Amino acid sequence: MVWYTDLRNERLFTLAERDWTSRRLLDLRAHLASPPPKGVPRRTKDASLIIGTWNIRDFDNNKFRHGPRRRESLHYIAEILSSFDVCALQEVNEDLQPLKDVIRLMGPGWDFIATDVTTGSSGNRERMAFVYDSRKVRFRNIAGEIVLPKHALLPGEQQFARTPFLVSFQCGWFKFSLCTVHIYFGEESKGSEGYQRRVQEIEYLAKEMAGRAEREKENYILLGDFNIKNPIDETMQALKSAGFQLPPEQYPSNLLRTNYYDQIAFRTKQDELTFLSSGAFDWSATVFRPEHYDHYAPTLPARHRDLGPDGTPKDKAKDKEYYAKRWLTWQMSDHLPLWVELAVDFSDAHLLGNLDPAFETAGAPAQLETGAEDIIAADIPPTLPEPVRTRTQRRKPPKIAPPEKKGTLAPAPKMTAGEAWRIFKWVAGGGMDRMRKTREAGKSADKPKKATKKKA
Repeated sequence: MVWYTDLRNERLFTLAERDWTSRRLLDLRAHLASPPPKGVPRRTKDASLIIGTWNIRDFDNNKFRHGPRRRESLHYIAEILSSFDVCALQEVNEDLQPLKDVIRLMGPGWDFIATDVTTGSSGNRERMAFVYDSRKVRFRNIAGEIVLPKHALLPGEQQFARTPFLVSFQCGWFKFSLCTVHIYFGEESKGSEGYQRRVQEIEYLAKEMAGRAEREKENYILLGDFNIKNPIDETMQALKSAGFQLPPEQYPSNLLRTNYYDQIAFRTKQDELTFLSSGAFDWSATVFRPEHYDHYAPTLPARHRDLGPDGTPKDKAKDKEYYAKRWLTWQMSDHLPLWVELAVDFSDAHLLGNLDPAFETAGAPAQLETGAEDIIAADIPPTLPEPVRTRTQRRKPPKIAPPEKKGTLAPAPKMTAGEAWRIFKWVAGGGMDRMRKTREAGKSADKPKKATKKKA
C-alpha cells in the first residue's frame, strides 16, 4: 500500500494540490480495481504472481526540458507499480534518486535492483531495473547482464544497444529468472540495417535464454520493450521462433494503442505456467486527461510553447496538443505498463504427487512414527515399525479445496480476423520469401571461407 503522508506536508503540497492529487489517486485506485484487462487483479498472498513491465520514459533527468516530473506524478507511478509483485523498468536514468523516491512512497518491503548505465550513442546512459515486493518475491542472489560472444556480434562487431539484465527470483513454489530488455529500434523500413539489427538482437537473446532454460531446467521470462510493431512482424517471429510463449491475449502498449512494443514471453518447465489474466493498464484514462489541461496550463514549460506577450498561448488548440501528446509523456510515459498474472501455488499438485491410488483399493494399517534415535544415518533408510493393527482399511480420496485463482495451463494464443488478414497479406506480398532470402544470406556470410590453393 502506497504511503500518502507526503500529501499532508504543506512544504510539498498546498491544500489545493493535496485535494487535486488525492482526487486523482482515488480515481486511479478505482481504475486499477476494475476487472481485467481494464484494471489489474488484486494481489494475493501466495496464490498468484503479477509480473509487470514498463518503459517509464527518460526517468528522470529532464534532458529534454519537458519536466522534471511533478511530485504528484511520482505518487501516480508508485500507485501503479504497487499493483504488481515485481515489475521490470526500462529507461531509468543515471540518477537513481527519483526511483528511490518512488520506492519510498511505495512503503516498507519494496526494493529494487538496477544495472549500471549503458554507454554509447544507442545506450543513452540508461539503466534497467526490477522493482519488487520483498515480502512476497525473494531475490535468489543471481543477477547479471547478458553480452554477445564474439561469434554472435552484430554487424560492425557491435554488442546489444542496451545490455539485457537478468535476475533470479522466487515466489512461493515458483522459481523464475526475469530478463528485461530494451531492444534497438533503428529505422522503420524492414529492409534497413537498423531494422535487421533489431531482429538480430531479439533472435539471439531468445535463442540464448531458451538454451539456458533447457540446460538449467529453469523458468525463464523475457520481458521489456522489444520495439515490436505488431503480432505478425518479423521481430515477433524472432521471439517466438525459440519456443517462447506469449499470454493468450496481446495488447498494444504505446500510449496511442497502435503498437505492440512491450512483451512478456515465457519459456518454462512443463506444467509450471498457468495464465490467469493479462492486460495493459491505460493510466491516461484517469490522470493527465485532456480536460485537465486548464489545471496544468500555468505549469507547462514555456520553451516548448508559442506564447504571446501576456503569457497565454497564441494557438490554444496547438498548446492543448502539446500537453496531451508530449508533455504528459514526460510526467508518466509514452508507454503503458504491460502485466500478466500467473498461478504460483503448486501445493495441491505437490501433495497429490505423494498419493498412491493402490491404497484406495487395498488399504493399509496405521504405523508408528519412527523416532529420531532410530535413524542411524541420513543415508540409511530407517526400518519402519510393525503396524499397530493388522486389519487394513481402504483410504478415501482426499478433499481438495477449490483454488483461490483459476487459470489456463499453457493455452494456445488466439488469432483475430484482423491478424489473419495481415498474415495473408504479408505472405501474398512475398514477405516469407524475403525473410528466407535474408536468413540464407546471413548464414552464408557467417560460414568461414575455405582457403584456395594457389597453382604452382
